Amino acid sequence: MSCSLLKGKKGIIFGALDEKSIAWKVAKRAYEEGAQLVLSNAPVALRMGEINKLSEECGNAPVIGADATVLEDLKNLFGQSMEHFGGGVDFILHSIGMSVNMRKGIDYHNMSYVHNWKTFDISSISLHKILRVAWDMDALNEWGSVVALSYIAAQRVFP
Repeated sequence: MSCSLLKGKKGIIFGALDEKSIAWKVAKRAYEEGAQLVLSNAPVALRMGEINKLSEECGNAPVIGADATVLEDLKNLFGQSMEHFGGGVDFILHSIGMSVNMRKGIDYHNMSYVHNWKTFDISSISLHKILRVAWDMDALNEWGSVVALSYIAAQRVFP
């Protein structure tokens, strides 16, 4: 049952891949509560997942591919989002997490440190990159919110 809790709010949701994704569930619920959304994931994830199905379920929310580790991709995402919304966003959901070692089936005691560094970049440093771009572009509205659900971002609070 909707209470229109997010009526008129605009947000970007990072990380919805398929119906098992936390970001997928959050996007559906935010839409049900009245939010307008932009959905984003890495270009490779857009090809692997079902995000276009989620877009349809969320009022044909724009899907904008962006590698969250690449500042130019994030600048493009925020620019397109602000153009779509006619201004800044009220919330950002960072639900990004990926381990290259796990994807490649490499167990802990044989881990590749190069892969592990990429994992940190994707799963945690990307939060800072997203927030840095949002700050630089003045893309997050006053009293806006950021929720992070991955790696260290889920364990610490950042000002």
